[in-house]
Amino acid sequence: MKKILLGISFACLALSATTNAQTIMGTNFVGTSTPGMPTGWSNTFTATSSHTPQGWVTTTAATDLYFGTVSNAAPHTEYAVVNEYANPGNNPANMTSPTFSLVGATSPYLTYDYVFFGAWYGTSATLEKCAAQISTDGGSTWTTLDTLVPQSSSAWVTNNVNLSAYTTSSNCKIRFQYSDVDTPLIGAAIGNINVFNAQTNDISLIAVAPVSGAANDYFVTGSNVTFSGTMQNMSPSAISSYQVSYSVDGGTPVTCTITASVASMATNNFTCTTPYTVPTTGVHNVSMWVTEAGDPVLTNDTMATAVYGVAFMPTKRLMFEEPTGSWCGYCVRGIVFMDSLYHAYPDAVSICSVHDYNTYDPMAEENTQTKDYDTYMQGKISGFPSIVVDRNVVDDPSNAIVDYMAMKDNFGFADMTITPTFGTTITVSGTVTPALDLTGDYRVELILTEDYVHGTGTGWSQHNYYAVDVNNQPLAGAGYNFQDSTSGGVVSGDAPMYLYFHFVDRYTVPDMSSSPNGLASSLPTTMTAGTAYNYSFAAVTPTGTQAWNVNQMTAIVVLIDNNSSSPTYRQILNSINMKNPMSLGVSNVAAGINGLQVYPNPATDMAHARFELNAAGKVTFNVTDILGRVVMSNTEDMTAGGQQVNFSTANFAAGVYNVTVTTETGSTTQHLTVGK
Repeated sequence: MKKILLGISFACLALSATTNAQTIMGTNFVGTSTPGMPTGWSNTFTATSSHTPQGWVTTTAATDLYFGTVSNAAPHTEYAVVNEYANPGNNPANMTSPTFSLVGATSPYLTYDYVFFGAWYGTSATLEKCAAQISTDGGSTWTTLDTLVPQSSSAWVTNNVNLSAYTTSSNCKIRFQYSDVDTPLIGAAIGNINVFNAQTNDISLIAVAPVSGAANDYFVTGSNVTFSGTMQNMSPSAISSYQVSYSVDGGTPVTCTITASVASMATNNFTCTTPYTVPTTGVHNVSMWVTEAGDPVLTNDTMATAVYGVAFMPTKRLMFEEPTGSWCGYCVRGIVFMDSLYHAYPDAVSICSVHDYNTYDPMAEENTQTKDYDTYMQGKISGFPSIVVDRNVVDDPSNAIVDYMAMKDNFGFADMTITPTFGTTITVSGTVTPALDLTGDYRVELILTEDYVHGTGTGWSQHNYYAVDVNNQPLAGAGYNFQDSTSGGVVSGDAPMYLYFHFVDRYTVPDMSSSPNGLASSLPTTMTAGTAYNYSFAAVTPTGTQAWNVNQMTAIVVLIDNNSSSPTYRQILNSINMKNPMSLGVSNVAAGINGLQVYPNPATDMAHARFELNAAGKVTFNVTDILGRVVMSNTEDMTAGGQQVNFSTANFAAGVYNVTVTTETGSTTQHLTVGK
């Protein structure tokens, strides 16, 4: 099955624009006993498999769906879901409303919110289908009103359907029909179902920005904030203008006139051009409303939000954690995308690849810390490979850059420093300087990672589905063309494992089984904005069945919110990292060569030279022994950017060698030790 993973979106939707219009029939599922149906609604299906029958059920915003969670579930405290990945074969599954009448309705509409992907299985043809249907004879016959359009993200989409063709019908029902052709696909989520009669001049405010409690609603005191939002025209007729007003902390309202042609049921995004200047640190409550002359429904015109004044804007470094494993044929794409992310934004991200200890991945260090780290991260995902950003958003590694761009402006809460020492023991200390007053349980956690790691034992297999040409899934990066790596998709562990992994987890402080949300009492319970607070961790002694290469290690410290009542509970608020200076490689600016590294070092049968070129050109790669004799030489044209040269050391005598990269303007050299 082609894996479909949830994307992310940060839209903020109102509970329902029609809640206070002339509602004829509907439900927002609030108060429904899970997993049942609202009063008067029914769930019917035909079970064609041995899986537990389910069909449609009511669930809460915290419940996992398919391969992840609905990213913008917050406006929907409850909603309906048909989870056909867990319960395939219930075809079709129908969620049917009570009977209602449209007789006398002048402008009836159906509106509903949905999340739907339209997945497939072993083919490019969509097999998963979902539609809204209507019956005018009490459920005997059905007509399709609206077919759900597959979306690429997990944000809620709102559909509005005109029901004016049915105003003579008194025996109506609405149903949502899902089918997956008896294939374990994904499912759908439906929320805020309403059949209502549109009223002249009725407009509604359905979104505001900045969003109260959002990751980027923090502003330095003295800076300007411009408020924006989305209006929906709930009237049966178009409008040409409307007014937007806002008031902060109960102050004098600011009003802007928006000139725009907005059709019936259409939305319009607006910005009020008069800004608000944040006066002080702390929360400033905002009320925003829209106005249209003759609006008969005023209770859907207003939304509340807030902005938070802070002393300074911290440097934000997003934390990317990737649950992965060598047994997972698709997981090799994590090597490519995590490596690409790091090289694109090295100063703005921290990265850790958490290898699957529980499936005996040879990259996983056999110690309690990595085992518990793996168990903890697997509790946050529903399938391999995945990335977890700030322990909040779950996605596929191929979306790493997209996630970074969407979240890079998230508020970092505090500036952080780190001072590691790498040797026979590893010690880490540093400071946390909050940008706002923090009271409660905030903690730091240490994560040690290692680059250029591969399994060394026998009996292991590395899987690479991109190597099977018939899959037509080329993947190149991190120095490899994975489609050409090997036929059949499996490399036997009886030979040296050919993939080198970066950012591999080696140790955490504390142990995540006993303290999964950071080191208790590592920071004071009261911290004042602008004041630096020290932290430190007990010394770590490298251990495990595989020797740590301390020269290739990175220390990462993350700041975690452990306050159970906080909207960011158990999330990573910020991170800081530092590599062992020995791992940074050598550069020659004049030659246009950056970060030459040779690994593994020492090497036995195979070695790799990695570097970056500022410009394309002819490059010579030489390996010489301690007497200056050339044992390997190659010249070729290379493009600008990251390069990797793989070369065999199987026939090299034990000893020290010089690996030299030469361009037309200069050269740089790194030492390599070969052991036998």
